[in-house]
Amino acid sequence: MFKNFPSLFIALRYLKPSKNNTMVSIISLFSFLGIVLGVGTLIIVMSVMNGFKIELLDKIIGINGHLNIHFYENKSNSNKFESFLNSNKDVKDFRKIIDGQGLLTSKKQSTGIIIKGISENDLLDLKNDKKKMEISKKFNFENDSVIVGIKLMQRLNLQIGDKFKLIIPKTSSTPFGNIPKVKTFTIGGYFDSGMYTYDNNLVFVNFIDANKLFLTNENKYYFQIEFHDIDSIDNFKEKLSKTNLSNYQLYDWRFSNEAFFNAIQTEKNVMFLILSLIILVAAFNIISSLIMLVKNKQIDIAILRTMGASQNTIMKIFFLNGATIGFFGTLIGSLFGIFFVLNINTLKNFLENFTNTELFSSEIYFLSNLPAKINSNEVLYVVLTSLFISFIASFLPAWKASKSNPIDLIRKE
Repeated sequence: MFKNFPSLFIALRYLKPSKNNTMVSIISLFSFLGIVLGVGTLIIVMSVMNGFKIELLDKIIGINGHLNIHFYENKSNSNKFESFLNSNKDVKDFRKIIDGQGLLTSKKQSTGIIIKGISENDLLDLKNDKKKMEISKKFNFENDSVIVGIKLMQRLNLQIGDKFKLIIPKTSSTPFGNIPKVKTFTIGGYFDSGMYTYDNNLVFVNFIDANKLFLTNENKYYFQIEFHDIDSIDNFKEKLSKTNLSNYQLYDWRFSNEAFFNAIQTEKNVMFLILSLIILVAAFNIISSLIMLVKNKQIDIAILRTMGASQNTIMKIFFLNGATIGFFGTLIGSLFGIFFVLNINTLKNFLENFTNTELFSSEIYFLSNLPAKINSNEVLYVVLTSLFISFIASFLPAWKASKSNPIDLIRKE
C-alpha cells in the first residue's frame, strides 16, 4: 500500500514554510537564491566573454585580414604573388595595403596616428561589410582626401571638409637638408568600426597618396588576405611553400594576437571557477537545510517507517526535497541569465541613463557596445554542473535519513 506513496508530495510539503521549520526555510531560500544567482551570473559572464572575443576577432580580422604577406620590392615578384592569390580557391579576397605612422596636425592640436593606405574599391568592400565597419554617407576618397576614425574626429573637433597636415617621419632630401614629408589632406568622411583603438587612431589614405608618401627602395605595401574558411590558413601556407615564390614573410592573425586572445580565454576560465563557488556554497546550504530538516522530522520518519515505508522511500522524500531546490534554482537562473544576455545592451543603456554615468567606457573595454553571445553547449554545461552539485548535495543527508532506525528515533523523542 505504502509502496506507491507519493514521495514528491511529501517532499514538497516539507518545503512549505512553517513555524517549526523557520530556520530550515530560510536556509532553503538562500540555497535557492544562491543557485539562481550562480547559474544566471555564470551564463551572463561566459556569454559576454564569448561576445567580447568574437566581436574583437571580427574587428581585428576585418581591418587586418587573416593573413598578411610581406615581400621585398620587386614588381615581378608582386605579380607572381598576385597570380597565386587569384588562382587559390581558399582565398576569398585580398587587397594591397600600405602601413605607416604619422603626425596629424590641425589648427588647434596635433596627435600621432596610424596610416593605412588602401584603394577606394577595397575600402568600399569594407564599408559594405557591416560587421567590419560603417562609413559615413558623405564619402569622398579621391586623391588628397582621407577617411578618419569617428573618435579621432571627435577628439580633434574636426568636420568633414576640414583640412589638416600630415607629417611623415620619412625624410626627403632638399637643398636645406633632410626634412620630414608634409602633405595637406581633406577629411572626406569618417568610419566607425566600433573598436576604440581603431576609431581613435586610424586614418585611411588613398593607396596612390600613401605610396607617394612612403615610397622607398624597399617594398612598403603588402597583401592582406581573407579566406572563405578561417581554418584553411594552414592549407594555404602549405601550398605557398611548394611554389617557387621566395623573399616573403607571413603574418598570421592567430600568432599576431595570440597573447591577447589567450588572456581572454584565461580570464573566462578563472571567472567560471570563481562563480562556480556560488553554486558550491548554495549546495552546502542545501546539505545544512536537509540535515536540519531530517532532525526536525524524526517523528515523521519513524511514523512513515512503522507504516511500511522503505528506506528507499525515505531517501526519495528528502532527496526530492533538495533536488527540487536545485532543479528550480537552476531553471530560473538559466532563464534569468538568458533573458539578461538577450537584453544586455538595453539594460546597460537604461542603467547609464538612470545613473548618468558610462558603465563600460570604450577607452577601457575597446568596444563601443557590450557584446554577448550565448553558447548553447556552455549553457548546457552550466546547467548540468549545477544539477549534479545539487543532486549530490541532496543525496548525502537523504541517505543518512534512510538509515535511521524508527525505534531509536522514537526513543530520542
